[in-house]
Amino acid sequence: MKKGQGIRAGTKEGRWITAVATAMVLGALTMLTWSWLTGPVTAAPTAPSEPPVIALTFDDGPSPEYTPKILALLTRYHAHATFFVLGSEVARFPKIAREIVQQGSVLANHGYDHVNFFQVGVRGVLRDLERANRLLAQERLPATPFYRPPFGNANAALVRALNQRGYTVALWSIDTRDWARPGAAFITRRVLSEAKPGAIILMHDSGGNRADTVNALAAILPVLESEGYQLVTLPEYVRRLHLHTPTELPLKPAKPRSAPPPAPSPAGPWT
Repeated sequence: MKKGQGIRAGTKEGRWITAVATAMVLGALTMLTWSWLTGPVTAAPTAPSEPPVIALTFDDGPSPEYTPKILALLTRYHAHATFFVLGSEVARFPKIAREIVQQGSVLANHGYDHVNFFQVGVRGVLRDLERANRLLAQERLPATPFYRPPFGNANAALVRALNQRGYTVALWSIDTRDWARPGAAFITRRVLSEAKPGAIILMHDSGGNRADTVNALAAILPVLESEGYQLVTLPEYVRRLHLHTPTELPLKPAKPRSAPPPAPSPAGPWT
């Protein structure tokens, strides 16, 4: 940019700056009512019949405080997501899990108790996953055949065992680090700077205070929509990218991070 030349409104840089500024304002104005964020529904932009897709994913829910706010934003911006739910939280809030399905988003398995694979091994993960499956079946909640290991901890043996049971291990390509509560502006900058066709975004709707996540999402979604992206569920992502087997999915192994499960409920790419 030449000296004395400002950033023009409407440019990509201008939209990013506006989004980050919006996230900062939303993070600061915690006393604003939620009705302000969920105002009139905006019209979807004109886009090709098959616009570029991004998969938006949330771990650790459902939460009666944050999940409904996220669902309202998804609806406002014509978006859908995959929610990797914990059985322990579905047991507490089955109504919220049903609201996810009713919105057009989908449920996927994050286990029951947020177990750490490096502590419980393959058998421990499979037992935890099946316990979550039994609860989902008991509640008559449809779940997609995707599993996200808590903390992203996995190895080839676990992936193979899950594949044999019909599951695809789903990791991510953009880690917002919202679990660390870095602020809405940080989350917004990370997503918008790394967003590209085929990205898989990791966020959390429970496991702690997720106000930063909600405020960042309110800033991120209109920008991605204006740039022609379609936010889709993982089943739709697989269909649109013509993926047929787990080995075709984008590989992005997570760096193992050892952290105790957050209270009251804990955290969560393709392999």
